[in-house]
Amino acid sequence: MRYVPLYFVACLLAACQEVEERRFELRGKVIDVDSAGRTVTVEHEEVEGFMPGMTMPFPVKDDKMFGSLAPGAGLNAILVVRDRGAEREYWLQELVVSRSLPSAEGPSPAEAVRIGELPPDTELVNQDGERFRLSDRRGKAVLVTFIYTRCPLVDFCPRMTRQFEALEEMLRRDSPLYERTHLLTLSFDPEFDTPETLRAYAAQMVQATDETLAHWEFATGSPESIRELAAFLQLEYRTEAGEIVHNLRTALLAPDGTLREVYRGNEWSPEEALSDVKALLGPL
Repeated sequence: MRYVPLYFVACLLAACQEVEERRFELRGKVIDVDSAGRTVTVEHEEVEGFMPGMTMPFPVKDDKMFGSLAPGAGLNAILVVRDRGAEREYWLQELVVSRSLPSAEGPSPAEAVRIGELPPDTELVNQDGERFRLSDRRGKAVLVTFIYTRCPLVDFCPRMTRQFEALEEMLRRDSPLYERTHLLTLSFDPEFDTPETLRAYAAQMVQATDETLAHWEFATGSPESIRELAAFLQLEYRTEAGEIVHNLRTALLAPDGTLREVYRGNEWSPEEALSDVKALLGPL
């Protein structure tokens, strides 16, 4: 009797996974070009039926396009999204580059964010079931970002978590700074992301201990409270086909609770945020 090698069976099973491929029109402005990494960062308009407008990097498989891509250029392209089971791949193709924007630019959403104002002091609940408000964390510089734990795009919520993980480690190396800061990851999927789910997510994603969670909380709130806070920071999200389509916002709050910085998209770095925190707090 002949046996089929296990690796061959695995290959057959993988081949049998249903593949769904969708295509969307994308319009925007080129912000950065990384020919070595084969990506282009685009500040794009809403991709109808898939995601709101934001700034993010996209893979480009056609190497010949990098000769015509440059920051500031307008871009029309097709965004291809391919799902195979739980895995997702996406890239841009059929790129058309222009020297002017494909549509008139309106004011940047960041301009309308109310720097210097207090965000809504809505009630939240953290991974341990503790109820609190943003005002309860005053006295420290607080960095807030938004995720949902089921997010399938590595450059979205998982990337925000990794950014905060790096920032948490940087802050930990400076004890006086660590004592004067606090990190807060908020889920905009409160129905699924219960305190228990958030604690499990923190443990799985960043091996968070009780000590970690005392400085870096994972929290959510009622749909109304999260929506109110998100609107203040112009975070947009909606449910489509079982997924939450959203943009990205990260905010820095001063010790008095007022909004001092807003980082749009996923291009900000932990080093940038750390520098802003130090500038905000001054000499320690």
